[in-house]
Amino acid sequence: MDKTQFITRLQQNYESISLFFSADMTAAIKVPLAVQYSFSRETFHGTQFEAQMKSLQRKAVKQTLVEYFSTVSTKSVLSYKVAAHLILHEQPEQEIQRVAQNERYLEAADFARSSYQSIAALFLLDEAHAKRAKLLYHEMKKQHQFLTGKDDIPYAVLLTREQADVQLQGQTMRRYYDALVQHDFKRGDALQAMTQLLSLYDVHFEPLLLDYVVAIRAHLKRENIKVRRNFYPFIAMLALARSDKAVLGDIVEMNNELKQLNMFTLEPSLALMTATQFVLQQLIDNNQLQQFNDSLLFLQALNMSDFLYDAGFTIAFDIFDLFI
Repeated sequence: MDKTQFITRLQQNYESISLFFSADMTAAIKVPLAVQYSFSRETFHGTQFEAQMKSLQRKAVKQTLVEYFSTVSTKSVLSYKVAAHLILHEQPEQEIQRVAQNERYLEAADFARSSYQSIAALFLLDEAHAKRAKLLYHEMKKQHQFLTGKDDIPYAVLLTREQADVQLQGQTMRRYYDALVQHDFKRGDALQAMTQLLSLYDVHFEPLLLDYVVAIRAHLKRENIKVRRNFYPFIAMLALARSDKAVLGDIVEMNNELKQLNMFTLEPSLALMTATQFVLQQLIDNNQLQQFNDSLLFLQALNMSDFLYDAGFTIAFDIFDLFI
């Protein structure tokens, strides 16, 4: 799917979503949902979406998956993103059961129940993986006692697919954090998420990655693009991909095109995230991440950044309440 095809599908999906849902559904929900369907090369059909949700609701065990979602009045962008993940999955019922089992593994590893634990369960492999994640989370807590919280659980899972020196990895994250603060990156959860992602492929501190991060932000600023904190994790992904001026140029060009669409008028920052996801996805599809032996891990990191792009979201308590 080329850029023109993607943008056409994106506009069609956004229009379909806007027609189906009530007027009180904000662009902050409609845009990410349209993006998610478009990246999946699917077309949104409202009645089909509702029917699929109700079908999952009837078959799901209430103690499983997304038990953390709340009432209709507090439904959030994350509620819909998880719903779409289930609906678009090839085997949605099996996916519910898989994630439910993964939540139990995380609880057994002594992670406290939370919405973030449930997102982490989407990326967990098995029980041993949960134990590795807990060890890394403990090291992250040692490095940032007050900053590390439940929102870091998904990253602890993502970064422990394989056995590694978690103590060194925690120290490396902190080194990236302190170095980037010196380059005027804003302290906080978004910066911590970026520094966690920078250790994705190598637990050792890599000065070149730091240079890439600083250069990428500088390039975007020269293009008059405002780099908000919630874009920090995407900068990490661009740095890991060793993005050059050509890649950044493609992102800037697509960002400017997307911002001309009415759907991004109220959420212009989502245009930059969408453009970045598209360009990086193209690199993966065209096998241009050959310096990495695990492009799936890269894609999962990109997807997680999309799930958790805004730490200020309100999470509903039961996904299946969306259509009751």
